[in-house]
Amino acid sequence: MPESPWWLSSRDMDDKALKSLEKLGCSQPGEAQKRLAVIKVTLEKVRAETEGVTYIECFRGSNLRRTIISIAPLSIQAIGGVIFIAGYSTYYQQLAGYSTSESFSLFIALQLCSMFGNVCSWDLVDRLGRRFMTFWGSLILTILLLITGGLATAGDTRSIKGAIALMILYGWIYNVSIGSTAYNLLTEVATSRLRVKTIAIGIMCQSLWYTMWSFVLPYLFNPDHANLGAKIAFIYGALSILCTIYLWFYQVETAGRSYEELDEMFMKRISARKFKTYVTEVETKGQELQRRNSATAVKA
Repeated sequence: MPESPWWLSSRDMDDKALKSLEKLGCSQPGEAQKRLAVIKVTLEKVRAETEGVTYIECFRGSNLRRTIISIAPLSIQAIGGVIFIAGYSTYYQQLAGYSTSESFSLFIALQLCSMFGNVCSWDLVDRLGRRFMTFWGSLILTILLLITGGLATAGDTRSIKGAIALMILYGWIYNVSIGSTAYNLLTEVATSRLRVKTIAIGIMCQSLWYTMWSFVLPYLFNPDHANLGAKIAFIYGALSILCTIYLWFYQVETAGRSYEELDEMFMKRISARKFKTYVTEVETKGQELQRRNSATAVKA
């Protein structure tokens, strides 16, 4: 952030950085200088780690696997139908016979459910784990999409109401699961040296998917073209089946793991389904150290 102590220090404006730190609460004698020293050491480490890094490195050796696993959940978000639910549900409701005010109210309900789902994820993402929430969330969303497509095919009033209700439920489950975990995985799976570039690749891929859907969806959806309406859910459901299969075989668990542990497991090519239970060398050393300390305490 411009004019923050970090930004000023990165521009070798140490005098202004010290004044900024003092304004931000470092009021004790020497406290601002100590804090500035820590900032400069951290910035130097970051420079050393990222110096000379290129995008090509993201696709070499074990980094290729990490890049794919990092960016895949973001792409799955775009492939899984959220753009239709969040962007076209109101239009579908109006085509189905709902008034403008009714469709607006339903859209507000969708947004509230989505926000509530995101709040629910705050605790669950660590309690249940990234892999668990991403895989099972995607599986449930796939089922919802297929049922929604079936109800839209029926076409009667009760079926349409059911399809709209499932869209609102989709918004909640999406934000509880992959809508939240994708961003955790994007930053946690990538190695620290390549994290910034991996994030850039992930966001770019997701944006390309959304751009493609923005062109394609009107032709699939509108009455004067393919006129699929909510039957588009069949297309997203089929794509989601493939995405769910991918998640089962390739999505790793990062909850509770340090970056050092993740580096070790990727270097050893540990299977994605074993990431949660695998005992790393870091854990083994920690357990040995704990036993030694316990033994020393008993002797004392």
